[in-house]
Amino acid sequence: MKYIPVLIGVLASTIAYGHSRDQLSDRLIERIEHLFPGEGLKALQMPASDNYSAIPQDPGNPITSAKVKLGRLLYHETASGTEGTDDDRTETWSCASCHHVAAGFKAGIPQGIGDGGTGFGQSGENRRLIHGLDATAEDGSPLKPDVQPIASPTILNTAYQDLMLWNGSFGNSPGSNNGWVTDNAKAGPAAILANTFGLSGLETQVLAGTQVHRLRFDKGSVLQSNSEYSYLYDQAFPGGNEGYIPSNGTTVTPHALGAAKAIAAYERIVLSNYAPFQRWLSGDHDSLNKKQLRGALLFFGKAKCVSCHTGPALSSRAGASEEEMFFSIGFDDFDPNHSQIHGAIDEATRLGRGGFTGRMSDHYKFKIPQLYNLTDARVLGHGASFKTVREVIEYKNAAIPQNSQAENLASQFRPLGLRRKEISDLTAFIEEALYDSHLDRYVPGSLPSDSCFPMADFQAAIDLGCIGDSDRENDQGNKGKAECQYAGSDPDGDGWGWEDNKSCKMPSDSRRPDNPGGGGKPVCSSPHSDPDGDGWGWENNRSCRVGMSDKDSLPGGRKPVCQSMSSDPDGDGWGWEQGRSCRVVW
Repeated sequence: MKYIPVLIGVLASTIAYGHSRDQLSDRLIERIEHLFPGEGLKALQMPASDNYSAIPQDPGNPITSAKVKLGRLLYHETASGTEGTDDDRTETWSCASCHHVAAGFKAGIPQGIGDGGTGFGQSGENRRLIHGLDATAEDGSPLKPDVQPIASPTILNTAYQDLMLWNGSFGNSPGSNNGWVTDNAKAGPAAILANTFGLSGLETQVLAGTQVHRLRFDKGSVLQSNSEYSYLYDQAFPGGNEGYIPSNGTTVTPHALGAAKAIAAYERIVLSNYAPFQRWLSGDHDSLNKKQLRGALLFFGKAKCVSCHTGPALSSRAGASEEEMFFSIGFDDFDPNHSQIHGAIDEATRLGRGGFTGRMSDHYKFKIPQLYNLTDARVLGHGASFKTVREVIEYKNAAIPQNSQAENLASQFRPLGLRRKEISDLTAFIEEALYDSHLDRYVPGSLPSDSCFPMADFQAAIDLGCIGDSDRENDQGNKGKAECQYAGSDPDGDGWGWEDNKSCKMPSDSRRPDNPGGGGKPVCSSPHSDPDGDGWGWENNRSCRVGMSDKDSLPGGRKPVCQSMSSDPDGDGWGWEQGRSCRVVW
């Protein structure tokens, strides 16, 4: 590493609680300058998000404002979720479904759910698997959701990570730590072969993610069918200069590669540069209180956090070696008995970096995560085995591995000897000083498709306010809104409804005779639309009947009562909540 290792010892134990804030601040400056000679505080500073030249980037994908603008929209665009296994769920997920701002650009739950999820809550905590889906179903089955065997990492500050995923399997730019990857077996999803494009981790991960997460950005997608997107794409890639596509059998098209590069450019500018510690590094020494300063002195001293967490993101420094990027510290994998964990954890995932490289010396090593905005989600570690920062600090202080099978434990993983007060101070530094409370500046106000985001399934649309009380007179979405087809699409009667995963405007004669709630319900096109088997299902954001069923002869009297009137948008007395039908009590 590029800093001088310092044995803090006695120095760390002399952090006087009677020292003034200025004295503590001066000591922290001195310590950081000692650790990073020649760089000092700049070694930890982030640039402004629009200072593109100062942000680490792939030479094959230089950051431009046009790419960032396009990428920010595509990242959140639920209309891109068209490659799922059941048409009833189409256009209800996006990149942001598992990496959204409300959870610090993580999922907000232990296991992220893209296609096959329902609901959102306040910060993603109420996202659930649709009843009846099975994570162990065969690939291509309409019952198989998109869930991964490991916690969804944040995109925050990932500009400072050359390789992506917990095992570092994505990224193969010249000189990278994956430069040894030459065969297609390590190149990523078979149809994409993303590691053969010679791109950095972010670009490679997004490219591979289009297939893994059932997204579409090429022919027939919203990127080409929507005029605003077409214009933005031409601005981002004038002349269609998306880049090199290898002739190795990949199915990637120029538009798909361009979309991946635009999304990656956007992700690179998502920096937590408004955090108090970043302001302190820039000279605002009033931004940290004494408790946070004492915690910082511990972080860069006695607690030795900086021996692994370094650089502006407090992850690993730019250009870090594999030995500086991947560590085994005994964290557990997903708990298969947890109610929010679905499917099996394969052996390669359990082995971390070793599952990718095949080297026994890499077994159980995982990539060092960044440390900003950790309190936005109660999910920490690759297996979501911790809920709070304090839990992690206490774990590292004791240095007893959760996973008894973990090998190659890092030399840094040993008891720290921190006292209770020191643990409290260190927790305050990480939770508070490294917290940027304005991350919503990276989120668009609306999308060219007018879709709800970051999810657009019916329950999520309710949770996110896409359905509900609103006054859209000043909303730019007022331009060219589609006309609602059913009176029940506007449950709150504000003149704006919800159909086909986007808002619509109600006609003046909104009480239409063809409202299916007043006559025959449409027949469900798929038996999977009725997972609880009561004869009533849910498709295209409205209820449907299975076969020739008659609700009066079905056990509707035993159906649970709907908790929200808006769960029955077509007003037929039957709603849909938490993956099953319910009855409306007026």
